[in-house]
Amino acid sequence: MKIVKSIILVMSILIAFNCTHTRVVSFTDPNAMNKLYHKIGVISNVEKLSDRLIIENKIVETLNDEGVSTISSLSVFPPTRDFTIDQENEILIKNGIDAILVIQITDAGFSISSEPIRVQTGSSNTTISGGGTARKAYGQLKISLVDIVTDQTMWVGDADTRAFFDTINPDWDMTYLLKASSKKIAKELVNTGLINLNK
Repeated sequence: MKIVKSIILVMSILIAFNCTHTRVVSFTDPNAMNKLYHKIGVISNVEKLSDRLIIENKIVETLNDEGVSTISSLSVFPPTRDFTIDQENEILIKNGIDAILVIQITDAGFSISSEPIRVQTGSSNTTISGGGTARKAYGQLKISLVDIVTDQTMWVGDADTRAFFDTINPDWDMTYLLKASSKKIAKELVNTGLINLNK
């Protein structure tokens, strides 16, 4: 029984990733020419700790798989403490981080659409189909890569992400939507050529 549940969970995850779409529109600053960053700190500037964990962990995992030295802000800035800007900069430099990737959720929720009711009348009976509503998760994220030394934004972008499947569980749906979009953002960052790949 546990094997069957595991298979169903894996299949559901695969369906979720294949039924989401993320479009990233980005711009690289002219001052970023010839820049190459060796260690990236990932900071998800969102209110919910669960969303922060999802975004940071997925981006770190994807970038590490691509050969990028990456660290989550949660591992250097415990959320149980408050830090000044000077303390944050000191910690970042101490950990060898030369750029930070900042992610913000600017909008997220569920789009709701109604399915029309169809009535078919036959010679002996009438059938009614359709009706009900469909809920699909969506999210909009703002991303930027900031140089630690100059405090200048070297790369900025917007990510628009949507699910194509109806809601099974709102928390589950949003979790996988954020994971899928975070993976896409990480791959877009790799494509900029601004980060060193240790492969």
